[in-house]
Amino acid sequence: MKGVRIAAVSAVCVLAAVWLCVAVYSSLTLPPTYDGSSVNVLDLYRDPENTDLSDPDGAAAVIVQENLSRTGAANNVASVVFDFRGFDTLGESFILLTAIAGTYVILSRKKKKDEKKEDASDEV
Repeated sequence: MKGVRIAAVSAVCVLAAVWLCVAVYSSLTLPPTYDGSSVNVLDLYRDPENTDLSDPDGAAAVIVQENLSRTGAANNVASVVFDFRGFDTLGESFILLTAIAGTYVILSRKKKKDEKKEDASDEV
C-alpha cells in the first residue's frame, strides 16, 4: 500500500510539473528558429574565413545578442545547456523519479505475493 501511495504522489508531481512547464512555455514569445537564409552556403564552403556570420537570425540572434543580459553567462554554449534547457532537465528528473517509484511498486507487489504463497504452503 505504501508503494501505491509513492507512485500516486510521484504521478501527481509529474503532472503538476508538466502543467507548469506548459503554462510557462505557452506564455513566452519565442523567436523563429534559425533557417540559414542569410548565409550563402557555397561561399561558406569555398572561403570560410571571409564569410560574414555576424548577423545571425531567429533564435541564434537572441542567444548571441542577448545572452549576457538574460542569463549572466559569458559562454553561449553553457547558457544554452544550463539556463535555457532547465525545463528539459526538470522533466527528465521527474520521469526518472516516476520510473523508480513504478519499479518499486511492481517489485514490492511481487515480493508480497510470493510471501503470501509461502505462508499458505507452510500452513498446509
